[in-house]
Amino acid sequence: MIKYIFIALSLLFTFGCSASNYCTSSSDGLNDEMKLNPSKYQEKFLKGIDFIARGNEPFWNIEIDFDGKMTFTSLAEIENFSIEKSIKVIEKDDYVTLYQTKNDSGEINVTVTKIDCSDNMSGEKFDYSVSVSIKQSGANELTIFKGCGSYLYDFRLYDIWVMKEMTGIELDRNKLMKGLPTFEFNLTDMRFGGHAGCNNLSGTIEIKGNKIKFGSIISTMMACPDMTVEQAVVKALDKNSFTYKIEKMKLTLENESGLIMVLQKVD
Repeated sequence: MIKYIFIALSLLFTFGCSASNYCTSSSDGLNDEMKLNPSKYQEKFLKGIDFIARGNEPFWNIEIDFDGKMTFTSLAEIENFSIEKSIKVIEKDDYVTLYQTKNDSGEINVTVTKIDCSDNMSGEKFDYSVSVSIKQSGANELTIFKGCGSYLYDFRLYDIWVMKEMTGIELDRNKLMKGLPTFEFNLTDMRFGGHAGCNNLSGTIEIKGNKIKFGSIISTMMACPDMTVEQAVVKALDKNSFTYKIEKMKLTLENESGLIMVLQKVD
């Protein structure tokens, strides 16, 4: 009897997942739809969209391109905006970021707070709570919308990469105990791991559009004959930010001082 119950539950789970194309888990902070249907959001990212948010009652949607475009649409009795102008970014602290822009039609302020948020209609989970305030030209009061949002990023980053170049550093696999530095990015847990030629390294990552920020680097403590490469890699990554781009199976990281790392995708 127990055997048949187990089989029935297994079939129910299998076909339940098939009917909706996925089975969800809210154990991590990643938006389920992004995690399970990345192609939809990958297309938006490749078109230049770095952040999306939406809410209900009334329905509204906003898309932000950090290079200077913000598009707001809503079913409310308010003008839809598409502003192609410089976006001011104010990082109040590690948890709150404000995006501001305006034109002759009015101004938009988007406050993004790192607090878990659930869409009250679809039940989808997001990493950020979002408040959008709009003041149309000639209006005396702000119109405020509340909802949830997520930063987009290049899902191709979710892979294993071997370092081929680094500014000011000679990379010779024969001089490195474990070979060339190798990293794996896990976008589900927002962590990376790997090694820098000698010791194993790991740490958290935060990705917003084409920006990636590394947390404190955790390393094993093994001594190797030549630690030059490892020390340079750890110093470069530890609590630092980079822009990144992926082209032809190559990942390029560049920080504000011009330091560049080029990594090759592992087949």
